[in-house]
Amino acid sequence: MINKPIKPMLLQKSDTVPQGDYIHQMKFDGHRALLHYQNGCVRIFTRHGNECTSQYPEMQNLKLNADECILDGEMIVLDENGKPCFDSVMERFLTKNPEKRFQRVHSLPAHFVAFDNLLLNGKNVMYTPLEARLGLLNEVVTSGNIISVCPTFEDGNMLYDNVVQQSLEGIVSKRKSSRYQLDYRSESWVKIKNYQYETVQISGIRKKDFGWSLVKDGRYVGITEFVPSAERQAFHSIYKQLVVKEDSNWIHLVPQISCKVKFQCYTKKGYLRSPSVMGFVL
Repeated sequence: MINKPIKPMLLQKSDTVPQGDYIHQMKFDGHRALLHYQNGCVRIFTRHGNECTSQYPEMQNLKLNADECILDGEMIVLDENGKPCFDSVMERFLTKNPEKRFQRVHSLPAHFVAFDNLLLNGKNVMYTPLEARLGLLNEVVTSGNIISVCPTFEDGNMLYDNVVQQSLEGIVSKRKSSRYQLDYRSESWVKIKNYQYETVQISGIRKKDFGWSLVKDGRYVGITEFVPSAERQAFHSIYKQLVVKEDSNWIHLVPQISCKVKFQCYTKKGYLRSPSVMGFVL
């Protein structure tokens, strides 16, 4: 299993924080990564099994308290306010030029947040209950500049309230007794996302692949592809009276119709990340 891509355990969505025999962790806004460590050498794979070791050369400096292990976690890059920035970690992930990769070790330093331990010194520990795996994880990892263990909390509602106050991505809740199930979306692990909401105007319709372009206060803020069928049909019946011009790709509209969207966050460029329409605002 070591140094071979594996597909991690996945999360189900929830609108509420579960109660009972759970631990709760902050959901970090980065990309999922599986870190393989063997005799001081590091290899990193994405959740889809693609190797991304060379994107993060600083991880070769990692020293763990084990001969070999596989850690599940999130690769993140912090912004100037100390918050995980998805745009920045994607910039690291997508950088292909080796020289630029090393430059970005300093300008956009990556950090691996470990939240589970799958293999330790040749022993598969996935069938060990989560609480015990977390104990092993804390023995393996000494937190520092490039790696840390994801903190756990008993009070999920308090953690979620703190996440909302700080405009962070959300939380993850896991049963303390849960085993690690590869490539499985388990009810034992759930994510509760902290969505943001805005009222925006529809400024265009994309022809080929459906989408609405959105503006807020006259400024372009992105495209939504997630529109309920009822709203899509209702808008289709009235949009023609709003047409300003049309080209091969877009029908451009007077932005008079407003809708409420939920989204994850604003990107560095001021666009809505993954907006979806909740309904019209009349």
